[in-house]
Amino acid sequence: MSAKGKKILIGSKLKRIRKSSGFTQEQVAEKLGLAPRYISDLERDKTKGSLDTFVKLCNVYNVTPSYVLEDYIHFKGSEYIDESIAGYNSLSDYEKDIVIELISFMNTKKKLKK
Repeated sequence: MSAKGKKILIGSKLKRIRKSSGFTQEQVAEKLGLAPRYISDLERDKTKGSLDTFVKLCNVYNVTPSYVLEDYIHFKGSEYIDESIAGYNSLSDYEKDIVIELISFMNTKKKLKK
């Protein structure tokens, strides 16, 4: 199967993350208000779950969604994005506007070179 059609199976990764975080399925289920069986089904790829549940799991495990999905997300330079903009959220609104304008300017300049 091509990478484009690759089935997304993250259950075993979620299980490894849960175990390394020191949680049982029961503890995670309790934190999320779900049945332990549901957590088991997620970890065995018996169900996909909702985006809401996925985000909550990431928050409980203190991992980013991109970390969980890293085997399925492929775009050039993705590994540098978090590092290069790590301080963005600490900027003032005015400073953020300057950064956005600079990015827009650079992208426009790049298009003109082509």
